[in-house]
Amino acid sequence: MLIGTEQTGNRTLQSKTESDIPSVSDHENSSERKRLVEVLSELRSLLEDYAPAWYTEEYHRRVELALHTGKKH
Repeated sequence: MLIGTEQTGNRTLQSKTESDIPSVSDHENSSERKRLVEVLSELRSLLEDYAPAWYTEEYHRRVELALHTGKKH
């Protein structure tokens, strides 16, 4: 990924390299995992509701897999 910033409305987004993003192993704490799953679920709902052109079936499958992987059976 590239490092940089871009203006989007009132927010500034900054791209991060993979090394800047915490890995799942950094979030072994169950309450932290629960929070991450909740946020991902909210984002999935927004993507499903607004269906941007770039949100392909492949992204949909990846999100569903990530959510189901995070659940304890």
